[in-house]
Amino acid sequence: MASRITIEDQDRGTWTVLDADAPGGDAGRVLVVLAGAGFAPERLRAEAARAGTIVAADAGAVHCLAAGLVPAAVVGDFDSLPEDARARLDPATLHRSGDDGTNDLEKALAWVAAHRGDGMEVVFAAGGSAHGGRMDHALANLGPLVREPHGRVSMIDGEGRLLALRGGHASIAGLAGRRLSFLPWSLHGVRVSESGVRFPLERALLHLGGRGVSNEIAGDEAVVTVHEGVALVWIGA
Repeated sequence: MASRITIEDQDRGTWTVLDADAPGGDAGRVLVVLAGAGFAPERLRAEAARAGTIVAADAGAVHCLAAGLVPAAVVGDFDSLPEDARARLDPATLHRSGDDGTNDLEKALAWVAAHRGDGMEVVFAAGGSAHGGRMDHALANLGPLVREPHGRVSMIDGEGRLLALRGGHASIAGLAGRRLSFLPWSLHGVRVSESGVRFPLERALLHLGGRGVSNEIAGDEAVVTVHEGVALVWIGA
């Protein structure tokens, strides 16, 4: 069975986050590469093949170049973009922003909205670990995922895919044996059900912590439902 992840919720309707059978180069999808995306180049190339546009957020351009990818735009304040990388880029693709009220990811997303429209699906590539990086930056970059109303935004790291869910469910097919983690994002907890997994849940009240992390998809299809609150769902690649 081909891998497929589909969301149905009150903010985004029905949205296919991943479909292994779909043709590549979707014109409605943008890949935004962040400076923290220091994982295997082949993972970055695979995600780029699914997108119609590649945008680098400042030093994310370094990872694009290392993977043999040419971004359509490089956006940021350029405080971390090395001169040697800048010299390899077409000057027409460099878009400096001096907005002190936004980080490089937000600057890149603003460029996408201005040049590709608000209805685009956005996947951003970022580091999933605090090792070698700043935790405040990592947490700030979760903003576009959990901001309401939720847009069609997801994140990839070196080992999986992260998305937000509220008032709906995610159906996961063809990923048996992969890890599945559920991270409540609401102050008073989240009411959740999980089926098709090693440790099923039925309308359980979860708080951010160990419970819900590193579950396992047990069969051809798993379903995660958020009844109350907002949660982040991480699915192993």
